[in-house]
Amino acid sequence: MKLAVFELTDCGGCALNLLFLYDRLFDILEFYEIVEFHMASSSKSKEKVDVALVTGTVSTQRDLDVLREARNRSEYLIALGTCATHGSVQGSVENAKEAFRRIYGDVKGPTKVLEPRPITEYVPVDFAIPGCPYNKEEVFQVLMNLARGVEPVAKDYPVCLECKLNEYECVLLKKGIPCLGPVTAGGCNAQCPALGLGCIGCRGPSMDANVPGLVEVLKEILPEEKIARKLRTFTRW
Repeated sequence: MKLAVFELTDCGGCALNLLFLYDRLFDILEFYEIVEFHMASSSKSKEKVDVALVTGTVSTQRDLDVLREARNRSEYLIALGTCATHGSVQGSVENAKEAFRRIYGDVKGPTKVLEPRPITEYVPVDFAIPGCPYNKEEVFQVLMNLARGVEPVAKDYPVCLECKLNEYECVLLKKGIPCLGPVTAGGCNAQCPALGLGCIGCRGPSMDANVPGLVEVLKEILPEEKIARKLRTFTRW
């Protein structure tokens, strides 16, 4: 199978995270030929691919052009990382387009600025793997499933479930630490609560998230404006 990685506007961490698979990257190469991956190679290709991984937000005209190319060339497109799935931090900045115009003036062409949005706003996405960064084991398993003809299954439970499965003490109820675990999609193995920290919501909202219920609990710890800021940091869209 042929695999391509397309990078839009982001910190570069999601593309780099693929290289941090280390030995498992060689397992992927048993099934895939990587025809384009700018983080690892200067090679470019225009051929059709079986799977496209797209990281970052659509923040410029160039991003939108690359995204449309990725969708047109791929049979199966995966939004990789919270920038691609929910807009992440830059997607939460209001009036980014106007701020850029004030600083740099009116820019046209490939660097024309667009309001930062997740790729899901522009093209159909076959699967989404959120996270800032995402769990490397999750993307490895998804790619292996696709190579074997198995449709990946999205995580439909919150981070709280992973805390309970790992028998972590609840940082919200036991320690009074603000935590978005009850409304955040699982898949990270509750890494922040494992360290005694509150979940920051980097994987976006879980299915059937009871946000009003969590807000009522958080009101005993934080003022409402700080709660709102926490909830929208990664997922304004």
